[in-house]
Amino acid sequence: MSRSYDPRMHAYDDQSRHAGILYVLMLVVAVAFGGFVWQLYSGPEAPRIPAPAGPYKIQPEAGAADTPDRTEQGAFNDMLEGRARTEQVTPRPGPETVAAETETPAPAVGAASLGATPRFVSNGPYVAQLAALQSEAAVDVAWRRLASRAPQLFANARMDVERADLGQRGVYHRVRAGYFADRENAALFCDRIRQMGQDCIVAAR
Repeated sequence: MSRSYDPRMHAYDDQSRHAGILYVLMLVVAVAFGGFVWQLYSGPEAPRIPAPAGPYKIQPEAGAADTPDRTEQGAFNDMLEGRARTEQVTPRPGPETVAAETETPAPAVGAASLGATPRFVSNGPYVAQLAALQSEAAVDVAWRRLASRAPQLFANARMDVERADLGQRGVYHRVRAGYFADRENAALFCDRIRQMGQDCIVAAR
């Protein structure tokens, strides 16, 4: 009995062949991918850098030098602090220092020695002007006050008063000490008076 042709069987055979080919392809891809992964992980390892011998962390020794930034900043701060301390510690000149400078004898003008005593004469051409007062009554007061401060200096001095009419400025009485034979002795007397804090001018009669 002859076998009849069935189209459905032919279609089924074609599908079976296609499925087999697809399966083979998938198997080849899987094998290839597995080989790639195996080559990737089984290759040579990356070189390792050995750790240096000794402890991992070392504590800095006491008194070690600071970093440059900290050192420069510290030096700058020390400079500012030193400057502030210098300004605070520097003493101001006290009254004793000023007094000592005031009492230091000034060099005599036209005199051989500051310690020398000026020589008075009974009638000389030079006098030492001590003050110029408008009140005639104040003349004697001013003379006695100065003479009491330096009795030895005024021991042989004579008071000389010159009346000066200055016009609109008024009349003044010039209190002068005399007399001196030369300008040098008059200048020496004025130097001693200036040491007392009093003005003095050498004048001719």
